[in-house]
Amino acid sequence: MSKVYFLFGVHNHQPTGNFSHIFEQAYQRCYFPFISLLEKFPKVKFSLHNSGCLYDWIKEFKKEYMQILKKLVKRGQAEVVSGGYYEPILPLISDEDKIGQIHMMNEFIRKEFNSKPRGIWTTERVWEPYLARIINACGLKYTFLDDTHFRFAGLQEEEFFGYYTTEDEGKPLFIFPISKTLRYKIPFSEPQEAIDILNGFARKQDVLVTLFDDGEKFGLWPHTYEWVYEKEWLKKFLSLLGESRSIETITPHEAIEKFSSTGIVYLPTASYEEMGEWVLKPQVRSNYEALRNFLKENNRFKEFKDFIRGGFFRNFMSKYSRLNYMHKRMLSLSRKINRETTFKKDKKIFINLWKSQTNCGYWHGIFGGFYLGHIRAAIYEHLIKAENLLDKKISQKELVIEEEDIDLDGCKEIILKNKSVVCCFSQKGGALLECSLRGEAINLFNTITRQKESYHKEIRENVTTKNEIATIHDVVKQKEKDLDRFLIYDRYERLSLIDHLLEKDLTIDDFNHQQGVYTLSDKVYDLSKKRDKKEIILNYSCSSDDLNFFKKIRFSSSCGFCVEYVFNKSSLCAQGLDKKNTLNNYNFGIEFNLSLPSLEHIFKKDKGERISLNQARAYKDSRTLTIIDRYKKINLEFKFDSADIFSLPLYSVSSSESGFEKVYQQLTILFIVRNKRDRFGLSFNSHSGL
Repeated sequence: MSKVYFLFGVHNHQPTGNFSHIFEQAYQRCYFPFISLLEKFPKVKFSLHNSGCLYDWIKEFKKEYMQILKKLVKRGQAEVVSGGYYEPILPLISDEDKIGQIHMMNEFIRKEFNSKPRGIWTTERVWEPYLARIINACGLKYTFLDDTHFRFAGLQEEEFFGYYTTEDEGKPLFIFPISKTLRYKIPFSEPQEAIDILNGFARKQDVLVTLFDDGEKFGLWPHTYEWVYEKEWLKKFLSLLGESRSIETITPHEAIEKFSSTGIVYLPTASYEEMGEWVLKPQVRSNYEALRNFLKENNRFKEFKDFIRGGFFRNFMSKYSRLNYMHKRMLSLSRKINRETTFKKDKKIFINLWKSQTNCGYWHGIFGGFYLGHIRAAIYEHLIKAENLLDKKISQKELVIEEEDIDLDGCKEIILKNKSVVCCFSQKGGALLECSLRGEAINLFNTITRQKESYHKEIRENVTTKNEIATIHDVVKQKEKDLDRFLIYDRYERLSLIDHLLEKDLTIDDFNHQQGVYTLSDKVYDLSKKRDKKEIILNYSCSSDDLNFFKKIRFSSSCGFCVEYVFNKSSLCAQGLDKKNTLNNYNFGIEFNLSLPSLEHIFKKDKGERISLNQARAYKDSRTLTIIDRYKKINLEFKFDSADIFSLPLYSVSSSESGFEKVYQQLTILFIVRNKRDRFGLSFNSHSGL
């Protein structure tokens, strides 16, 4: 009698920088109960991939987990799968970093489990064809990709069995197609139904079918803990698997030994189907969904679905400009580190670089991802630490000026560095893209720009459902009260040191909705540079028939900078302004966006008192602004010529696994220079301690 051989695997991951209570919750509700149950069913073989971020935490806090897993590996029940150690999207990092991270995980598996790693988990199944060569070079033989990839290559559903061979430059790699049917049914259907589906794959000869998916669906996703453990779904499913005579579980290595390759296949760039939807911009996604719905309504979807695909993963970098800067900043630092051959034995510098490549902050889908400030903060933390180690190795001078088009927008950025701070200035508007405190490893300007997302229409339409045990892709987004009032979209990038022309009667609410604000942030300023032993001076000038002023930035050895504006009283004009208007008709605005982590810990120091900045506030005729962050224990101090100030917290509205939510992103400060002034000076400094 022929059998269905079931290759069952799970992938577990928590990102670098995630909160400790999230690690603990995931462990208690998912990772530990899952492996504890598998221990009780020795006949059920499975494969497991844990990210290095998770292994690091488990080794430090949960040694019992490692003991169980070692036992299961030793008795041949579990096969541990390799991957990039800190769970990077492989195509987003350099080949040197790909190989380095994979070798790090390979060595971990050999050391901890006394087991030879044979295959790799491809993060988020983001596939590009050349990866076959890279993975092969790391001594690995196989990976797992969705049946979606195979559909895009022209294969039909009846061909999604066994495993296939691909290659790049003659370097082979085996690929197991992951069944989407099983992904959506396990653990979301009744245990017997899942078994029936597996039996439905039976053929005249033995057949191999694969499920390798997120382990978090077994207890951490909404409503799944009760379903999987309290109602004993997993226990029942494992019991049925262990008792079945028609289904036999198998590890990847055993599958390769038992079965021959089904054939050669070349897969296009792809990820799982949902990722192709998430990367699309809202209007394009709307058209994509309209086409799918049209075909479904006309009963033609099944016929044509293989020819309908979404976008390309790398376009998250074009969708979110601040994400693009962070990514290109990482690549720039990676190039500098990898070209220094003397660093190869310095594990600390590479570990920090590789931690900054953890994937979660580089995209956004059903989870928070890029919209989670603490995840972005962790990326910058490790970038800064890696850069500190690099500069120490190369004996960086006290003051450094570099020019590089980091974000590839066609204009070179100016990077100013001293022992305390790294600042990155754009030629567009002389804006400040980054201000990183080196000692604290904090980028103060780790900001986002509010923009429309496809799911925002669901908030406006107040769509709800009561499905209790849905897949994560169907989980209903429960609105917070009045969440739709936070759906505000920015017309310009929320950077710092942004220049604006402002209506004289501008209110805080106007500013929040960007009414009566005419930004100069897209205007390319002329730039000249000057330096001596003590300071670097950037002279920006904005000169045309309509607009004429100078912006001088002074950067020295302090933990900050000074800026001076000199206004020419000839007519000033920005996009959206009548050219007949002059500066006398408008106030001048200078905007900062500070990514301080928690509104509960941010205060304005005023005459010995601490005033919370958790709501919009306005201040008249001020000369100093001191912001205290009790959480990070830093003080930020602005000193300036007389100006009015608006301060307000800025929120985004994004989707998460538990529902729609508003997420605090940054504190926005606007300095308003009244139109009678022809000069304005401002200094910015930071220091540790309260």
